[in-house]
Amino acid sequence: MSESIELGRRGWTLRAWRADDAASLQPLGNDERIARWMADSWPMPYTAADAQWWVETGSREFGSCWAICLNDRPQGGCGVNPGLGFLRCNAEIGWWLNPDHWGQGLAVQAGRHCIEHALAQTEITRIFAAVHGGNERSMRVAGKLGMTLEGVQRQGAIKQGRVIDRHIYAIYRA
Repeated sequence: MSESIELGRRGWTLRAWRADDAASLQPLGNDERIARWMADSWPMPYTAADAQWWVETGSREFGSCWAICLNDRPQGGCGVNPGLGFLRCNAEIGWWLNPDHWGQGLAVQAGRHCIEHALAQTEITRIFAAVHGGNERSMRVAGKLGMTLEGVQRQGAIKQGRVIDRHIYAIYRA
């Protein structure tokens, strides 16, 4: 994505990550309120080097990743990671947002664009989100995106040395 996509609220856009976003990303990435719900691969502490790696390399290797921006300054991220091989009809969606902006519908707006982008790829028939047990906010986002709970993977992941449940939500090509 080279252009910005308006998210329906004044000043809010979705756009590709840029190298100069690292300074905005680092303090957000280091916020425990965000990090606690991310995959165990999310570094903690989240350093300036971690942020620089993400904006220059990681966001391009993961799949399709975008910055959720207020007045062109990142406040969160969202992305879609397509499956490979015989799982190529699947894509995993994820999102995160600065806690100062939780509850405003921004993750839902960004998620809608991610889903549209993923479904524009003809092989993708299913988009899923794996939400950590206890993350009620992301479960509500998934519901507002039209995703349904497929099931709970009991003890399906490790986060910060603890085994946790994963709630799998999905939406399918009509």
